[in-house]
Amino acid sequence: MPLRRASAAASETHFQHRTNTRMRTAATALLAAAALLLAPAVGVPAAADDGTIKGTIEGTMIGNGVQPLGIAEGPDGTLYVSDYDWAGGISVYPPGETLPSRTINAGRFPTSLAMTPDGTLYVAQSDDSGQAQIGVVGPGADKADLAIEVTSGRHWLTVAPDGSLYIVNPSEGSLSVVLPGDAWVKRTIQAGPNPVEVALAKDGTAYATNELEGTVTVVPAGAPVPSHTIDVGAKAHPHGIAVAPDGTVYVANILTNEVAVIEPGGSSVARRIRVGTAPQEVVAAPDGTAYVTNSLDDTVSVIPAGASAASDTVPTGDDPGRMLVRADGTVVVVNRGGRSLTVIPAGPTGPVSHAPAEGSADAAAAPQAAAADSDGGTPGPGLPAVAAGTAALLLAGAATLVAVLRRRRLRNRAGSPASAWTFE
Repeated sequence: MPLRRASAAASETHFQHRTNTRMRTAATALLAAAALLLAPAVGVPAAADDGTIKGTIEGTMIGNGVQPLGIAEGPDGTLYVSDYDWAGGISVYPPGETLPSRTINAGRFPTSLAMTPDGTLYVAQSDDSGQAQIGVVGPGADKADLAIEVTSGRHWLTVAPDGSLYIVNPSEGSLSVVLPGDAWVKRTIQAGPNPVEVALAKDGTAYATNELEGTVTVVPAGAPVPSHTIDVGAKAHPHGIAVAPDGTVYVANILTNEVAVIEPGGSSVARRIRVGTAPQEVVAAPDGTAYVTNSLDDTVSVIPAGASAASDTVPTGDDPGRMLVRADGTVVVVNRGGRSLTVIPAGPTGPVSHAPAEGSADAAAAPQAAAADSDGGTPGPGLPAVAAGTAALLLAGAATLVAVLRRRRLRNRAGSPASAWTFE
């Protein structure tokens, strides 16, 4: 067992080293290009004003030593939170409770969770040797009854309206589909380079974000191949994606600090909405409201249905990641760095302006991020007139990468899992 533990740790360290190297290289290139365009001077924008929350924001601690990552809700309102750890485990929170009532035994390092309408829970995990797999937990069970082997790497799970499971395979550039009741992959659909997440529309259409290419692959319901691809930004690094009940698609672009909006049936981006720094995940509520986690701001941006700008900003815990819209309309946010959950009440919460703490990584990134706001959206200070929008975008992207790397190093020194800062 100790040898296997060391092997898993070494694998995580190697993955982290490769990720850090790639991000440092990208940051260096972006900063160099921005320097050529900005020439001698860059203006320093003023700090944001503090705001007041209207509504109740409830932080729920998960427990010491546990690293929350994935989240799902059962048909009866029970919450399931994956604990990213060698021992594996899924904390189970009955409706209305703030402490887990039990723990489901899963494989090693469980990440993404997905729940079917009948209460079957799927878990992205690995076995003792590091083989990636999808654990299958029957309704009410305390452990995974079986496991589906998948390709190496991390996998995002999503359940379609008909109960089919969609598995994102980044290393293969594909999506795998498991039909309801099956324990094997029924078909595999090619996507773009490095797909990271997939969202399903009411009619069964699948939308997958291809992070390295800056595109969204569109797969009609039941189709064996994609119908087309939508460009959302070659250098934007699209990550999170959600489909509203009316078919509107929201895509979180990490490096451009925006959400790309694709209208129902559209084949291009209809508008771009400015949000916080490093937006990573997005969900859509039944009323069409979109919620976006800004991972470097420790906030969630709220975008009303049909809006062209965010209406609210809600503070969360440290490093907000995945989210869940519950049946009652409340939104639950997983705070990876804070090891907690933030519960946002259903409906508007009122306007909030978030100011990073002085000296924090967020504050270091704030001037460059604000400078990127040169193409409309939320009003804010920007670069001097001599700086073109392209230079601002390059600086914002580099600043985001540098801030991510800085926060990742701080967390690793504190003993948190390195993977808490992989873009899950």
